[in-house]
Amino acid sequence: MGLGRKQKPSMTITLEQAKLVLLARALESSGDKSAKWTQADAESVSLRAAHALGENADAARMLVERARLVLSEAAKRGVQTTVGTKARFPLLLAPVFILAAFVLGALTDRIASPEHLVNLLSPPFWTVIVWNIAVYVVLFLCALGILGNSKDRFGLPLRSFLTSFVEKSAFSTFSFKKGFKSFFYTQWSGIAAPLVRMHVARVLHLAAIAFALGLITSLLVRGFGTSYWAGWESTWLAENPSAVKKFLDYTYGLIPSVAGLPAMPDLAQVSEMRADNLPYLQSAPSAAPWLIRMMLLMVIAVIIPRLAFVLFDTWRIKRFRNHVCVEINDPYFEKILTQCAEDAALGQLLIVSSSVERPHRPQTVVNIRRYWGLEADSTVFSMDFDDMQAPAPEISAPAPRKTVVLLWLDGTQTPEVDTHGVVIEKLKAACEASQDAVFAALLDLAEFSDHFSQLPDRIKEREALWDDFVKARQTKLFVITNAAQSQLEAVKTLRTWAAPKTAQGAALVVKPVFAEDKS
Repeated sequence: MGLGRKQKPSMTITLEQAKLVLLARALESSGDKSAKWTQADAESVSLRAAHALGENADAARMLVERARLVLSEAAKRGVQTTVGTKARFPLLLAPVFILAAFVLGALTDRIASPEHLVNLLSPPFWTVIVWNIAVYVVLFLCALGILGNSKDRFGLPLRSFLTSFVEKSAFSTFSFKKGFKSFFYTQWSGIAAPLVRMHVARVLHLAAIAFALGLITSLLVRGFGTSYWAGWESTWLAENPSAVKKFLDYTYGLIPSVAGLPAMPDLAQVSEMRADNLPYLQSAPSAAPWLIRMMLLMVIAVIIPRLAFVLFDTWRIKRFRNHVCVEINDPYFEKILTQCAEDAALGQLLIVSSSVERPHRPQTVVNIRRYWGLEADSTVFSMDFDDMQAPAPEISAPAPRKTVVLLWLDGTQTPEVDTHGVVIEKLKAACEASQDAVFAALLDLAEFSDHFSQLPDRIKEREALWDDFVKARQTKLFVITNAAQSQLEAVKTLRTWAAPKTAQGAALVVKPVFAEDKS
């Protein structure tokens, strides 16, 4: 049956990393306008993450790194991206619950035993023992998969009730949150549910230990200041002391008679220990050895196993915090990973621009470099287009990917063979000679579009003129206008074109000896 089941795509990350990924997803997917997030921002951080990690990064590293960039960018714009995920009310109740268990354990012994008599058949005492053993058996069956369900193998009634209470009290405190944080908490509650169950299980084990310690404390206190007898009383076994002896032998008798503990009583002694016979005995049996045996039984049957469970749950909690499984079979994650895989395949970007200053160019270049990736992923090389002797950038030093050489063209100018044509041919020749770069041109119509915003036909004519000029020289042309979205679209188109062409290339070393970097 397991062979035919297809596992959903998922990634394993730490709990803190899952928090980052889910918060970034909420910010981008909730539609919250206060997040101040656009599609251009999303694709920009995808580029930066992909370039920072490279094409060998797995889905987990890519999504976590991208989430950090998303939250960092949002924080720079004044968006509050910190969220609290600690369930403070349940955390406050846990020690109160454990303390109440201790007090209840102490009161149980006091209420259950008559004055001056330690009842060896005390129903509350043995109920605690039997209850804990029954719990261990059920937990073992749950571990084998015989009990429980696929969602929660250890979904026992008390645990399920307390888990439901903790989840409601924990996450209801966040229900007043609006916008993308409300979206985040909805997703987070599903991720954190197993952690809540583990914490509840550990608190229950600690409460059982506290109950046993309370009962043991009560037994210890009973030995000081008051003389107690050891005996037994029972309605059903009053006339059957042999049965009582067997019970005592198979329970208290498990504790060996060492360290001053007397041997187990014979049948006659057991008969004399019946509660209504004790006042008539010349020397009633002391309760001290029996109290010691009762405490040791409580330690063996309750405290030690429960402590082992506490340690096991602590290990599970720590492991869960370091190994959270997040499903990524979702259009949001699929789109990001597809884009990042494409972006990571790109090499360095070299923007070759004219040494003549233009008002729109600095900001446009900054945006393109930001959309491309980290600052180190791109370089600007300034070149005098009017100088026929101006050298092209030197390409050397092999690298995993070829460099994308992008010639910046000013849309306010008309194409000229003696200047723009020469520069195109010079850069093409340099890229082809080295075989370490691919070449394309970028037409910046931002300034021209602003000037002729009322004449769209004029803008189209200028774009067509440059397109014919560049294509005549067998060069790919990309066009941007004055909008940031247009700049992003140009970079997206550029990287789609460049990705398959940049494999097995070389890195670019720019030697700005004859010109100054204008970035």
